[in-house]
Amino acid sequence: MALSPGLAPGSVIGGIYTIRQLIGQGGMGGVYAASARGGKEVAIKILHERAAQDPDLVARFAREASIAKEIASPFVAAILGAGKEKDGRLWIAFERLVGEGLDARLRREQYLSFADVAPVIEDALQGLHDAHSAHVVHRDIKPANLYIEKRSLTPEEIAAGEHDERTRILDFGVSKMKAGAKHRAEPSLTAFDATLGSFAYMAPEQVRGSARVDERADLYALGAVAFRALTGRLPFEGANAAVLIALKLDRDPPTLAQATGEVWPVSIEQFLAKIMARERDKRFGSATEALEAWRNVCVIMGNAPRHKHAVLPHISSMHDAHDDRTDVTDTTYTDSGALTPLSTRRR
Repeated sequence: MALSPGLAPGSVIGGIYTIRQLIGQGGMGGVYAASARGGKEVAIKILHERAAQDPDLVARFAREASIAKEIASPFVAAILGAGKEKDGRLWIAFERLVGEGLDARLRREQYLSFADVAPVIEDALQGLHDAHSAHVVHRDIKPANLYIEKRSLTPEEIAAGEHDERTRILDFGVSKMKAGAKHRAEPSLTAFDATLGSFAYMAPEQVRGSARVDERADLYALGAVAFRALTGRLPFEGANAAVLIALKLDRDPPTLAQATGEVWPVSIEQFLAKIMARERDKRFGSATEALEAWRNVCVIMGNAPRHKHAVLPHISSMHDAHDDRTDVTDTTYTDSGALTPLSTRRR
């Protein structure tokens, strides 16, 4: 993977971070492994030169740096610093995490057992609680923004019941500060309040516009993530964005039983029905309330068989590339038609 011009190994960013290698590349910028003074490993996100010419993308990049640093949580990736180089290059320094995104895990596995999904959702709900307590609504919860960190534990941490994996929330680039926060009101990222966030996981009210969404939109999106992880498919699928909008606005999400052809415990079906209710007033009122309910589900599911299931045959690899897209104008979604149960493959 080639480095961008001027960012060869040994380049120094912010006067303290030494670039080691490029580890990721996206539409907005690249992510580099770097080391700080004293040897601390960090990740540096640097905005591409072309992206830096777009005021909206620059605003999004700056928002990520300013908002995320307000959140102190072991379940949110910490921002260590941000700045602008003399050549105009914008950068953000994060703590370096070792592991993989939930999107990568789902590309490899397609779907996961409840035992694998349970800690991911619990950690994400704790991260959302901390973000919401800091008056931040994320607005783009999706598998690509949930990073499963692999941790090296001490014997004491193991004895205390710590887990060797922890899910961290990433990317607050389209987040917003809630009304009542200390900070001044923020301008919209676009003149007409474009729909922000990744369409496949977006709450119905966010489809209509992102400016007025609250914490319950994040809860809906996390419910959609849980559904996707457990079933191998999105709650709603359509031939194009217009069909998907109509489905989200006019229908309740399918049940796990409809998606997999298997019977699931009532507790988890009820949890997903509530967290993904079309009307936000019918959802959990807070991440704390949802977390308590999820933990109750986990207790009940702990007495149920932990299994993977058969996935409906229409699922294709297209979802690997598209279900986390933020730009939805050119995205297509599989239209599954009627849900047809399959026989159980294994339990």
